[in-house]
Amino acid sequence: MLNYTNQSKIIIFCPPNSVTGGPEALHQLADKLYHLGIGNIFMHYIPKRRNAKPENYNVYVTTEIETVEDKAENILIVPESMTFLIKEYPESQKVIWWLSVNFYQILMDHRIRRQNFFTKLFYQQKDREYYFEPLPNVFQWAQSYRSSIYIKEHGIPETQIDFVCDYINPSFLKNTGRIEKDLSNKTILYNPRKGIKEISKIIKSSPELTWVPIQNMNAGQIQEIMAKSLLYVDFGENPGRDKMLRESVSQDCCIISGRNGSSAYYEDLMIPDEYKFNFSEEQIPEIIAKIKDVLNNYADHISQFTIYKKMVLNEEIAFERKLKEIFKK
Repeated sequence: MLNYTNQSKIIIFCPPNSVTGGPEALHQLADKLYHLGIGNIFMHYIPKRRNAKPENYNVYVTTEIETVEDKAENILIVPESMTFLIKEYPESQKVIWWLSVNFYQILMDHRIRRQNFFTKLFYQQKDREYYFEPLPNVFQWAQSYRSSIYIKEHGIPETQIDFVCDYINPSFLKNTGRIEKDLSNKTILYNPRKGIKEISKIIKSSPELTWVPIQNMNAGQIQEIMAKSLLYVDFGENPGRDKMLRESVSQDCCIISGRNGSSAYYEDLMIPDEYKFNFSEEQIPEIIAKIKDVLNNYADHISQFTIYKKMVLNEEIAFERKLKEIFKK
């Protein structure tokens, strides 16, 4: 259990100038702790950059700190992409927040290869990586059911894992009732940064459909286009609970997805199996048929997403409740 006192500093490590789900979750954490009356909350950006906080996150109240003191009373929140920091601060309490299992695996492989290369060429260096060792002051937060499975498979007992999930941008929470849709709007939304290989093949096979990429938009613009659309399609890796999937259902978009990463688990993507596909080229005609069915019969399908929408709209409350439990004095 974390030992949080009035003398504690809570320092949240974050990459600079990054507008993706993980960094937004880290800024949300700082903002929520501040509004819960928990003092001494700081963002620490690595590597250091000027104007490290993206404008998109100005909706979140944060304070930046330049240096980090290694003290037993301090609590360092470290995203899984920065586990190399765990052994740099042996005295401090550390929390690893597992926001993206895939990203962790990619970065760990890269760092190990780099470390082995320089060790062989120049010097024998001490291994600085964290390999799930049972260190007494290291704690684990899982952002998704999928990430909780991953860290349990690496020897972390379930009793040492807290489930701490972020929530969607406040722009999507302004209108949470049933949204009136223009049923003649047959555009299909997708994120061009995710699952583009699969999406490209589907688009090529459906020239009669209109596909709209979500790109170069702020949160307000994404909310607006989702509120007007009937369907969001996602075949990305989804290393954690994906933000755009949650945002789309909050705006009463139906969803068709792959079964990659967290999307494979009902606990993370609470939609019926009929809307999830194991992608293959042979499956493309079936996927397109489902897309057309949803677009042509939206009213018959949207009720299948009520459970998922309810979960998404309750995530901020669940987030607050969990933080109060963790940081109680």
